[in-house]
Amino acid sequence: MRCIILRKRRIVTLFNIIIAVIVAVSLGITVIAVERSDSQGFAPIRRVDSENEAVALTVNVYENDDIDDYIHVFKNEKATFFISEYFQETYPEKVKEIDENGYSIGILLDSKESCSKNELYDILSVRIERMARIIGRNVDLVRFNAENCDSSMIKNIYALGLFPIQWKDSADDFSNGDILLITDLSSSEMLMKKTAAEGLTTATVNEIIIKSGFKVDCNGTQSSE
Repeated sequence: MRCIILRKRRIVTLFNIIIAVIVAVSLGITVIAVERSDSQGFAPIRRVDSENEAVALTVNVYENDDIDDYIHVFKNEKATFFISEYFQETYPEKVKEIDENGYSIGILLDSKESCSKNELYDILSVRIERMARIIGRNVDLVRFNAENCDSSMIKNIYALGLFPIQWKDSADDFSNGDILLITDLSSSEMLMKKTAAEGLTTATVNEIIIKSGFKVDCNGTQSSE
């Protein structure tokens, strides 16, 4: 069961709570209100403290180029593919193939500008519904392509019960629980060898966040159950 984690200000109107519940019900998820001080900001998830001794390998998918190669390279590993709108619309059969090969899937947002919560909801509801038709289930991982994504958009992702996922800035120096971005095929094999040499395994982003037994609050802070 997925949860919506809402940042509750000192004064929360009944109207806002009702709106949040309506959004949650429309996405088929459960609402949990979490009290947070106004001074705390919102950050995407780049790593999760985990006891599983694993890292999460991720790929941003824009075109069809190299997808078959990535599927082959990762055949003995676990990875997460973040799918752009163009790829989702143009190659639904390839998205299904990625899923059928056991990889995790997330939404890659192409917008380079901030948008309101309602606009974000409209965008994501369409993308998530389309993805559900392709692979038969909802997805809860969202990644922004834009580097200038502000904290309000991150907050809105959490408020919709979804996980905003980014990656560790440098894939050369990583440790347990890091989320890594694979940018090309040549570096992917080296990275997997280095991961094994460090005594780490690979995991999907969902596994490294949820199945590790850790919770993520609306600030992207990890805590043990």
